[in-house]
Order: sequence, then structure tokens, then C-alpha cells
Amino acid sequence: MDIRQAAQTIRDSVTMDRILGIYGYKTRHGFMCCPFHGEKAPSLKVYPTTGGWHCFGCGKGGSVIDFVMEHEGCNFRTAVIAIDKALGLQLTDPHEDAFRAADNKRLQDALDDFCQAVYAYCDAVISRIDFEQIRNHHRMNELEDMRTDERIRLISAKDWDFIENWAENDQYDEYRKDRIREFKEEVAAWRRKARKAPSA
Repeated sequence: MDIRQAAQTIRDSVTMDRILGIYGYKTRHGFMCCPFHGEKAPSLKVYPTTGGWHCFGCGKGGSVIDFVMEHEGCNFRTAVIAIDKALGLQLTDPHEDAFRAADNKRLQDALDDFCQAVYAYCDAVISRIDFEQIRNHHRMNELEDMRTDERIRLISAKDWDFIENWAENDQYDEYRKDRIREFKEEVAAWRRKARKAPSA
């Protein structure tokens, strides 16, 4: 049975109660606290007859497959296979899953290499900015030492421009480093989510 057929069988036969049981969730009068956003009052409604769910707090909802996809941060195919394995339905081909797992491993490794290259590039840019800041600090100190009555004439127009713009440039360099660090963290967060394995 292919994934689409397995998915349809799951939608037709698997209730939300069975899926919630896998994760240890319980409902009260058909409601539960939504696991996808912080809340104290239950706002996620479970529809036992249709196998669906909807959160009136964050607006998320769908089928049992959508719930697993959201909960695990995985794609449609992975969610179907995870439900099949968790409930012992034997709807999907285990050999096909093994081949796909090998392909996924190669893709994961390639993405890991790419992310490591991004991290290294970000670190190199920050190091270069740090080096420029250190050099500018030294230059600024030298110019500050020259700002005496007898040596002020030795400061060129270019030096005066540097003195005038130094503080602003230093702040901009810090801003650039902060943005690079934020980008690096975004890539790391995306990678963590992409590597998150579904429950089986």
C-alpha cells in the first residue's frame, strides 16, 4: 500500500483518541490544552466522529495526520509512517521505508555539511569585524594621544573624519555582528527542527 492509500486508511479508521493516547494526552468534555502554544484554559477541541481537531486559541487544526505533523515537526510521509508503526497497522512497506531512511540520512549529512559551512562563514565574518574593530580602537587611541595643542596639526582631514565617524561605525559593526549571530541561530533552529525524529 502506498503512502496516499495508507494515509486515507488512517484518516478513515484512526481516531484522535488513539493518537492522543500515544502522547499521553487526555481530553475533558472533548477539550484539552493545546500543545502548540502556551495556555492554561483548554482551547483545543477534539472531534471523535471525524478524527479531526481544531484549536480556537492558535487556529491550528486538521486530521490525525496533521496533528502528528505539527507535534513532531515532520512532513506528511513521515507522519503517516510514524502512525502506522506506533499503532501496528502494517499499512506501509518497511523495505521502502528502509531505502528512504538511507536517502534521508544522505540528505541529512549534506544539510549538516551545508550548515557547518554557514556557521564557519558567519564566524569568519564576525572575526573579521572584530579584527577591524580592534585595529580601529588602536588607531583611535593613537589619534586621541595626538589631540594635544602641539601635535593636533599632525592630524589629517582623513583622521578628523575617522574621529567624527568612529563611534557611529563601531555601533554599526556591533549591529552587523548581532544580525549575523541571529542568522546563525536561525539556521541552527531550522536544522534542529529538520532533524527532529518522529515518535514511533
